[in-house]
Amino acid sequence: MRLKTYIVNNVTEAIPMIKRDLGVDALILNTKKVKTGGFLGLFKKEKLEVIAAAETMPSEKKRNIETVNSESLSLENETEEAPVVIESEDPSNKEAEKLSEIMSELKSLKQFMFQAIDEEQLPEALKSLNQKFTEQGITEEIKSELVVKLMLVLEQHPNYTEEKIQAVARKEIIKLINSHKKRPSRRKTDIICFIGPTGVGKTTTIAKIAADYLLSEEKKVGLITSDTYRIAAVEQLKTYAGILNIPIRVVESSADLTAALDDLSDCDIILMDTAGRNYQQKQYIDNLKLMLPEQKKIQINLVLSLTSKYEDMKKIIDNFQTIAMDQLILTKQDETSSSGAILNLIYHYSIPIRYIANGQNVPDDILSVTPELIADFVLGEDEND
Repeated sequence: MRLKTYIVNNVTEAIPMIKRDLGVDALILNTKKVKTGGFLGLFKKEKLEVIAAAETMPSEKKRNIETVNSESLSLENETEEAPVVIESEDPSNKEAEKLSEIMSELKSLKQFMFQAIDEEQLPEALKSLNQKFTEQGITEEIKSELVVKLMLVLEQHPNYTEEKIQAVARKEIIKLINSHKKRPSRRKTDIICFIGPTGVGKTTTIAKIAADYLLSEEKKVGLITSDTYRIAAVEQLKTYAGILNIPIRVVESSADLTAALDDLSDCDIILMDTAGRNYQQKQYIDNLKLMLPEQKKIQINLVLSLTSKYEDMKKIIDNFQTIAMDQLILTKQDETSSSGAILNLIYHYSIPIRYIANGQNVPDDILSVTPELIADFVLGEDEND
C-alpha cells in the first residue's frame, strides 16, 4: 500500500499529480483544509490537504504505468506555489489493513478513484454539465467518474467551451456504456414473457413488439395474457390482436397456459402478458414462477417505467433475482425529464436493456437501445419527443 499526501490549492490541482504518481486505480481517502507558510505564525495561507492511496505494485510495472501516464497527460503545474507532496511507503500494519479494506470495498462497487470533488471548485465549463448530471438522477459514482475524466480533458484543453466539453461528455458516456453493457441473448425462445409492476405500460409495449415481429420480421405471432385481474387489460390486448389479425388466448392457471401453448404451436413467437402486481412483495414473484412452464424456452422481459424512482427500480430488480431476467424494457421516457436511470441500470446491473418506449402510439413509439441514444437522452439532446 502506498500513501501520499498532497498540499494543494484545490482537488482539481491534485488530480493529475495523483494520477501520475499513484496510477489510475488510486483513491482519494480524505481531504481537509490546512494552514501553511506564513512568518512567525502570521500570514498563513489556507490550503487543502489531500490524502491518496494505491496498492503496491512491482517496480517495473509501476515505472511503465507512470511513463504512460506522464506521456499521455503532459500536464504542467501552473500554480503560483509548488504543491507539497509527502509520501509514506510503510504505514503501520493497522492503518494499512484499514486502508486495504476501504479500497477493496470501493473497488468491488466499481467506485471511481475520486469522490471528493468540491462542486464549487469545478471549472466553469463543467459546472452546468455537472448540474445536468445531477438533475438527470445519475448516481454519484457514475457522475464522479464522468466529471473527473472531463476535468482531465480540460487540463489538456483549458480553452474548451461548454459546447465542446458537452460533445466530449457524449463520447465519454458512450464509452462508459460500451464498457458495461451486456448484449441481449440471441438464444431461441418459445415464449417471451413480460413481467413488471402495475401501471408501467406492459400491454401497450407488447402490442408494439408484436407489430414489429409481424410487420418488420414477418413472423407469425401469438398472444397470451394472464392478466385477468384487470378486465380492461384483457380487452385492450384483444383489441390490438384484432387490429394485427393475430390469435390471442386468455389463461388463469398453468394448465390453461399449457393448453394455450398447444393452440398456438404453429406460431413463430408467442408474447405473454402477465398481471401487474406489487413485485416488491415476494409472494407475487413466487406465484409467477409457478405459472411459467419449466419445459419451455422462456425469455423473461422485466418492464419498468422511467417515471419511477431509481431506488424503487433497484428493489424490484433485486426481488426478481430468483427469476433469470433476460432483458429490461423501459417505458414512459416521454413522460419524464430525467433519463439518468437508464445509465444507472447499465452501469450497476448486467441485464441488457432491449427497448425504450417513448409514447402511446402503436407500433411507432418504441426504440431499440443504442449507446448513442442513451447518451442523447442523458444530455437532453434526443429528438424523439
